[in-house]
Amino acid sequence: MSYKNLSATVTVAQARIDALCVRALFERAQKGAMLAPLAMLFLCWVEKDVVSVATSLGWLILNISPYIVNFILTSHLLKHPPADQRMPYWHNWEFVIRTTQGLCWGTATIFFHVEGANSFVNDLSVLVVQITVSAVTMVNLAPSLRTLAGFSSGILLIPAAYYFWLGDTQHVMFAFGLLILWVVELETGRNVNRQFAEGVRWGAVNEETSRQLESRNRELDELNRQLNTIAIHDKLTGLYNRHFVVEQLEMQHDLFQRYGSPCSLVMLDIDHFKQVNDVHGHAVGDHTLVAFSRCVEKSLRHGDVFARYGGEEFMLVLPVTYLEAALQFSDRIRSMIAGKPLLEQPVSLSITASFGVAQLKPGETVEDWIGRADQALYKAKASGRNCVME
Repeated sequence: MSYKNLSATVTVAQARIDALCVRALFERAQKGAMLAPLAMLFLCWVEKDVVSVATSLGWLILNISPYIVNFILTSHLLKHPPADQRMPYWHNWEFVIRTTQGLCWGTATIFFHVEGANSFVNDLSVLVVQITVSAVTMVNLAPSLRTLAGFSSGILLIPAAYYFWLGDTQHVMFAFGLLILWVVELETGRNVNRQFAEGVRWGAVNEETSRQLESRNRELDELNRQLNTIAIHDKLTGLYNRHFVVEQLEMQHDLFQRYGSPCSLVMLDIDHFKQVNDVHGHAVGDHTLVAFSRCVEKSLRHGDVFARYGGEEFMLVLPVTYLEAALQFSDRIRSMIAGKPLLEQPVSLSITASFGVAQLKPGETVEDWIGRADQALYKAKASGRNCVME
């Protein structure tokens, strides 16, 4: 299944999308809380010759307070993210705080209004700053439509109501203009919010798709590992199988051809194994094969390859081992097997094994090498079994 087709089948819960939008709202609120004081100071600077310092300071304290609260709150929530189920609760708090911010910005119309010849120009200056802040904040609040509506209503409807209250023609025209702007902002905000939520949804889908792909890849890797293990191991004994050991012989043959690295091959066969099956049954025969495998494995060195070649016949590859050392090593294994019972349960059973050893010679093929080891094994059986022959 392609990434595109998988993405089409992945669904993300609406609660998860809402939680991601609220988290984005927290992140933007934190940044906004750091930038908003600059706009406040700018407005106070514009009005420094119009109103008293006490009036400017009072409005500044009133307006900056919800930003401080929001900065502390969002910093905590970003550092310690709540669960998705708790996000609506904190979203409500964010809505209240951002609406309060909008109301505080809206009061600038009242704080900085003065009667006189320059009243119109002064009110227009304040209004320009408010509209600019409202437009910038609309983008900042794109993750939450109702929070955007709360802020926009506070910053635009308070001036509109105040201008209607003043009653003169110019201020009433301002008020109608603010109402039109408020409607436009809400409609624009709705579109911006829809686009933002859609982007978040696709981001969440892609994230979930990637997670599922990673999970499937891990499953495939595990299946491939298991298949590889099955492909090169004997199911009953857990030893390497015939296919794998032949590959190892070919590799050792190549090493010998290139570098002259010695290697010996040992063929092992359990003596009278057919009698074990005939007398005790195939279940005991299987137990015998497994116990024999574990017994031989205890004596192996690092780099040795032990495999079940077929039936009761086994093969042992001894890299970097000359014939004499291979004969001695095989005899130690033979003595260990014959020295004590191989099985205690379900029956007490002792066995012996015959060994045929062959060191790889120059010019011979892998088939020739296996054939010489097999002939040596046949010689060991013909010599009374329970012995090692070359």
